[in-house]
Amino acid sequence: MSSEVEGLGIIAAAVALPGLVAMGAGWLAWQGGKFLVEAGRDVDRLAEEKRRQAEEERRNRRNTALQAREQLVQMCRSAIAELESSGGAGLADVRAMKNELLQIINAPTPEDTGALQRMNIQGMAVLERIVQRQNRLGDVSITGSGAYNGMALADVMKKLRLAIEAAEIRATTGADIRAADVEVMERAKLNEQLNHVSARVMAALEFVVDLGENYGISTANNAWFQSCFNGVDKRIRALCSPAVSNSELRQGIRALEEIMKQYDMLAPTMEREKAKIASLYPVYAQAAEALGEPIYELRHFKSGDALEAEMHRLEARMEKARKCSEIYQKLGPAAYMCYAWDQELQAMGYSVHTRRQITEMAQHRPDRAKLGDAEMPFYQWDDKRLTQLYSIDETCDLQLIVHPDGSTTMETISRTEKEQETVEAQKKHCSALKELHKRLFDNWFIHYDYRETEGPEVLQSVAEWRSSGENTWTAEEAARLGVRENVRTEQTGRQVMEKKD
Repeated sequence: MSSEVEGLGIIAAAVALPGLVAMGAGWLAWQGGKFLVEAGRDVDRLAEEKRRQAEEERRNRRNTALQAREQLVQMCRSAIAELESSGGAGLADVRAMKNELLQIINAPTPEDTGALQRMNIQGMAVLERIVQRQNRLGDVSITGSGAYNGMALADVMKKLRLAIEAAEIRATTGADIRAADVEVMERAKLNEQLNHVSARVMAALEFVVDLGENYGISTANNAWFQSCFNGVDKRIRALCSPAVSNSELRQGIRALEEIMKQYDMLAPTMEREKAKIASLYPVYAQAAEALGEPIYELRHFKSGDALEAEMHRLEARMEKARKCSEIYQKLGPAAYMCYAWDQELQAMGYSVHTRRQITEMAQHRPDRAKLGDAEMPFYQWDDKRLTQLYSIDETCDLQLIVHPDGSTTMETISRTEKEQETVEAQKKHCSALKELHKRLFDNWFIHYDYRETEGPEVLQSVAEWRSSGENTWTAEEAARLGVRENVRTEQTGRQVMEKKD
């Protein structure tokens, strides 16, 4: 802090504007119990569910096709290893089979899912033909392939064929399903069920993430969501694997549906909370801004009740602002500032100087500032600025200057030659400034962004203050008396005034 401080003061709009204009129509509706919370629309929700289900179907098809591709490549590598270990690697037909399998392995993965599925079908046909020609390949064990590790190549091919054929069945395309066996048909139906429930799960997951990132969520609800949805996207991807049997897929779908049953019980309450917060937040933000209060982020509020609790706190502040506004409308900005400062400085133990004390100190009789014909407790520092002087203690005084734009300057003035005592008094004053500015905001809705210009160790005597070029009273008195200049005598070091000839 410092023995001189400057600060820009801003009066909250709720005080400066007449009535409740700054609070907004939404605030008045909320106060009157007529505010309507905008709920979500079922039509939009239904359209979103259809869109997401189609999206999940595409995603699941892609996951299944990619995993089928991975397993097909691994089976081809296992078959090549067996062909090479059989001792017939040099035969022309064996070399031809290896080349066909290598083509499958080295083929680039298409970006289009349909093209990838067709490539998998063609690759399966090539592998099956080779296995038929080399029966021993069917007994080869797959190694290093996750879910298929240790399984016979023939068994893996059967699972892969089931997944590929089921993925090709499309109820909307009129695909010929007469040749599909019962197991393939069951897998296709299970795939549709997986698409449906995974779409709901992902929508719920997005809702929870949005709630946590943008709206806030209670600790209890967050813990429940984490227990239900943690890792659920990986579980869905695993159910897309060709390695999963129909029975395992059915159980996995049932587990996802159980999660959604629990979610559906809590979701309506959470959606209402989200709608309530989303509707009330703009009203709260406008009111907080009008009162000069900090505006918390939307996610700060864990529930609609928490947001309303803050709004009720602002409601009490608004009533106080209304009373301050009545004073402001009578006094105007400058006088309101002066009045607020004077009240808080005296409340914190600063003693206001009498006019006699100021006259003796300044060697100048100051003019009272006026509001109309009524005198104010401040003095004219110049044509535009107002000032008042206070006593910090017996060693130190304080001058407060209020500028037309609401900014202020505080300057300490030493009344004793005991420098250390003065420094301690100035430090005490500096340490009190944070509380002083807090009181100005709490009680008068005036916010200050202040900075120090000189530290508390810098001392200024009454004589130095009086003769300072910044002292408008000294300049005014000198002009009135016709003083030409100030001259310091070498004999006494005192300042004397020379009149013009």
